[in-house]
Amino acid sequence: MEPYVPSPVTSKKILLGKAVFIFLYSCSLSLTAMTNRFTNIFLIVLCLSACDQAKTEYILTEFEYESKVDTNDHPIDLQEKKEYSTEAGVTADNLFDAARLNDFKETGANRFEVPIHPENSPINMSPWYAFRIKAEEAKAIEITLTYTEGIGKHRYWPRLSSDRENWMAIDSGRFVVAQDSLSATMTIDVSTSPLFVAGQEIIDSNDMKEWVLARKSANVKTSTYGKSRLGRDLLRMDITNGKADGKDIVILMSRQHPPEITGQLAMMHFLDENLDGSELSNDFLDNHRVIVYPMINPDGVDLGHWRHNEGGIDLNRDWAHYRQPEVRQVCEDIIERVNESGGDVKLGLDFHSTWEDIYYIYNDDVISKIHGFSREWINDIYERVPEDEGIIDPFPVNSPVSKNWFYRQFNAEAITYEIGDGTSRELIKTKAEVGAQEMMKLLLEKY
Repeated sequence: MEPYVPSPVTSKKILLGKAVFIFLYSCSLSLTAMTNRFTNIFLIVLCLSACDQAKTEYILTEFEYESKVDTNDHPIDLQEKKEYSTEAGVTADNLFDAARLNDFKETGANRFEVPIHPENSPINMSPWYAFRIKAEEAKAIEITLTYTEGIGKHRYWPRLSSDRENWMAIDSGRFVVAQDSLSATMTIDVSTSPLFVAGQEIIDSNDMKEWVLARKSANVKTSTYGKSRLGRDLLRMDITNGKADGKDIVILMSRQHPPEITGQLAMMHFLDENLDGSELSNDFLDNHRVIVYPMINPDGVDLGHWRHNEGGIDLNRDWAHYRQPEVRQVCEDIIERVNESGGDVKLGLDFHSTWEDIYYIYNDDVISKIHGFSREWINDIYERVPEDEGIIDPFPVNSPVSKNWFYRQFNAEAITYEIGDGTSRELIKTKAEVGAQEMMKLLLEKY
């Protein structure tokens, strides 16, 4: 079992409490000679109360884990931003945020190749692609995505959009993945109007900023808490009814890994359910505070990266030594908010995507301050959403990921909420909304 190691606290408030205790206790001794014992007891109770009210103040702590990861900067290869033209009158480009297109080659009559390379390696097997294509005349063409053996294999089923807002998965009869997954071929119809082709829907940093600002209200404060390595805004939403002082805190976060759109969609639906104005939502926000970090890696998103930030690092491996500014700033901001309000971080939910739906939780022998919440919460979701086939996958606290940081820093419960790449958008929405409802109920009634 990984023992809980409480974060060190600053001593100012604790010393203040001790000083108050000594002063008042001294007064009580002096007054004993002049008054009755009831005054003495009252003063002792008063000084003990002053000590109890001295708030714990967290500081950002570095942790050591059995599983060690080097998160010092690693060089990246930026893709060349350009429009590719061919003799066949077909052009493709990557001239928009979140695009990934390393080349565009004509290989035969109405046949084209799109090599997809990562920003660096080694890297997780998540080869993202996104490009825009058009032709001088309408026709059907074949496009083959190719990956470098040992670095990439096909993962994301193509989605198409003419406006970058409405997306449709390509028909299975028009898409074939090679047996070794080192290539995949699609047949698409092109015309003079540009068509977006991508591994998932595109949600870039500007899209997320618009989504966040659209939710600004009396109980939703929207702001930034810093800048990414390339100067993009790091967004925060701070949500509660009335004052935040002393309220239990839930942290939501997403997009540490750029292509993980299904996790982002789940986070968006989850939060909207927290904000729906229902009796449950209002009761929850009367008693709790939700802090949201909706896109932790905006550089990686907008650069069209497979996995890493501009420093060439998987941000979800940097939650021990905080070498990357995006992780350091989000951790510092969480701690600052907690210290300002005197609240207690009870739960952290980090939304991701992978090959299938998974709930990564703590091993049962890891005792958080709301031990038992995760399994009860997931089972409540299963009862209401029987089609949820998400796997419960317990892990020890032995690696520098966000889930484990919440435990080591705050003794909080935390879950890595993974959504499958191909999970239907309807199911993503349903299980996220139900998950939000059941979380609010459990935290209000039991934890």
